[in-house]
Order: sequence, then C-alpha cells, then structure tokens
Amino acid sequence: MSRSRVLRVVLIGAESTGKTTLCEALAAHYGTVWVAEYGREHWESKIADQNTPPGETPAWTDDEFIHIAEEQQRRENEAAARANRVLICDTNAFATATWFERYAGTRHPVVDAIGARDTVDLYLIPSPDVPFVQDGVRDGEKIRDWMHARFVELIRASGTPYVLITGAWEARLPQAIATIDELLAHTAAACHD
Repeated sequence: MSRSRVLRVVLIGAESTGKTTLCEALAAHYGTVWVAEYGREHWESKIADQNTPPGETPAWTDDEFIHIAEEQQRRENEAAARANRVLICDTNAFATATWFERYAGTRHPVVDAIGARDTVDLYLIPSPDVPFVQDGVRDGEKIRDWMHARFVELIRASGTPYVLITGAWEARLPQAIATIDELLAHTAAACHD
C-alpha cells in the first residue's frame, strides 16, 4: 500500500474508556505510529501553570480550542507520512469541537471548520461501560454517557464509518484489531479491483 493510502483510524469518545491504551497497543500491533491527544497535553500544562487545585476546572478560551484543533490536525498529518498502512489517532480536531461544546454549551464555527477537514477512514468509539478511573486530570465522569451519545450522534450524522468498542477492558483490543483488519482487507481488495 502506498504512503498516500495510509488509512486513518481515530479513537474518539468519553474520558476513561481506554482510548490511549488502545492506541498504544494498536500501533504496536500494526507496527505503525500513533498520534497522542494534544488537548490533554495542553490541559495538563494549563493546570500545572495555573496551580489549579484538585477538583477545580480552569477557564477555557475560544482561541485555546482553535489552537488545540489546529495542532492536533497538524500532528496527525505529519505522522501520516511516517505511518505503516494505518495511522492510529487518539482523538482528532472533530473531537475537539465536541469538547468545546461540552465546556461552552454551544458549537464553535471555526473549531467545527477545522474538524471538518479531518481525514478519517474509521472511528472506533469505546463505550463508557467500564469503570471510570480518575487520573488527577479528568473532569468528565458525570457526563460520560452524554459525551458518548453525542459522539455517536455526530459521527453517525457525518456518514463516516464507525464501530463501538464495548465490554471489559481485555475484550476491547481484540475487537479493535478485528475491525481494523477488516478495514485493511476491504481496502486491499478494493485496490485490486
């Protein structure tokens, strides 16, 4: 498969559903690269810089979300050039737009426009049917079900293929691998037609 045909698989969803763990494991399984969630990196830096007390949420600005969406997309596009057949992404700019909605209560046209430029062949959406694990940074335990439902609603409306990843932690990686294997096989068959 040529570099131009690198498939992009994005894990998207509510907090503490195993997205990052799955990304790392999937990248190792396929011998490829993965793109970490820049929004989390930004968030951790923001909390540290402001000495935010535990349990408190610092204020967000529109410009931060625009920056996060642009940087996430830049990193993804850069990593695609190094990927082996498939690029695994821990969120994308489309997800950033939904996180903006979570904090602001409305959509942001600029962040939505950045997200609309995302290239995605498949979304994997881990369900929030596993225990929430607080890591000192997460703040969305009470809205996990809403976030999950909202991501499913928006992705379904976009028409981009998606698969729900459900069940116990140990069941999630085999589900994700089977789904990506099917995508790779389907794409390879289409290339030979």
